[in-house]
Amino acid sequence: MSKMRKSFIWLVFMVLLISMTILSSCSHKTNTTVVKISSKQAAVTTTNAPVFQPAAETVYVTGSHVNVRKAPSLTGEIVTSVNQGVTMEKTGDSKAWSRVVYQDQVCYISSQFLTKDKPKSDSKPGKMIAIDPGHQAKGNSEKEPIGPGSSKRKAKVSSGTQGTATGIPEYKLNLAVSLKLKQELLDRGYQVYMIRETDDVNLSNAERAKMANQIGADSFIRIHANSLNDSSVHGALSMCQTAKNPYNGNLYNKSNALSQAVVTGICERTGFKDRGVQKTDSMSGINWCQIPVTIVEMGFMSNAEEDKKMATEEYRLKIAKGIADGIDAYYAGSN
Repeated sequence: MSKMRKSFIWLVFMVLLISMTILSSCSHKTNTTVVKISSKQAAVTTTNAPVFQPAAETVYVTGSHVNVRKAPSLTGEIVTSVNQGVTMEKTGDSKAWSRVVYQDQVCYISSQFLTKDKPKSDSKPGKMIAIDPGHQAKGNSEKEPIGPGSSKRKAKVSSGTQGTATGIPEYKLNLAVSLKLKQELLDRGYQVYMIRETDDVNLSNAERAKMANQIGADSFIRIHANSLNDSSVHGALSMCQTAKNPYNGNLYNKSNALSQAVVTGICERTGFKDRGVQKTDSMSGINWCQIPVTIVEMGFMSNAEEDKKMATEEYRLKIAKGIADGIDAYYAGSN
């Protein structure tokens, strides 16, 4: 055999040997990678799927702005945030996480923020009051259901009335009083959630009620001013649903008690005529509520004397303090 032929055979042999070595190395690396990925996936699956022991008990939230999630993990999608005193039904326990039913949904919440001990009903600390300064700078005439599942629809929100003597828009008066009420309630130890703190919003009445529901507020105070064609009518009143309201009639007793306490508080502070509590099932902002609610009509802007009084800082503060007095009285009655 010639030297050239031997060299060629030797070269082919070496190429084949090197190729087999490379393939063997790649195969080993691939198998190692697959094992590592499988282990990681198994770890993630174990972390995200804790074992829950069955439970059946009522629990209460102990923290503020506690996240309720769709999955028992810090990366689980947040359904809503709740505050101290919110009640839930616990159906499962994994120590770190609790499976609960909240607003008819199966959700998960960190167990460290739950307790079986019912909070004292007359305890103000932790009570959250949602304040809705009625109306907004620009109304929205689009229609929305008057209540959950209703075929009856009405305009989402209007910009309200204005002072017959002062020309002040109602939405501005409502916000001015609401901001004073916010500070008054904070000073008295309540938590406060403001639906709006500016006039430039676009929030329907149903959306406002849903916001109060979702934040876990204990009560919903909707601040408004009144107006009639008869300029001689004056005084403060409040509004709530009837006991037969198809959407939330079960809240009538609490809403009525809250409404009565608030209108009494305003009139005692301001000297305005007490026009009592009006019952209505026509208000979207009431019908969508899942918590005690009242609409406060703090005075008549169509009455020149009352309109001028409500334009002053003195009376705005009196109204705010009166509403806060009513809220104090409501919770002192163990509501």
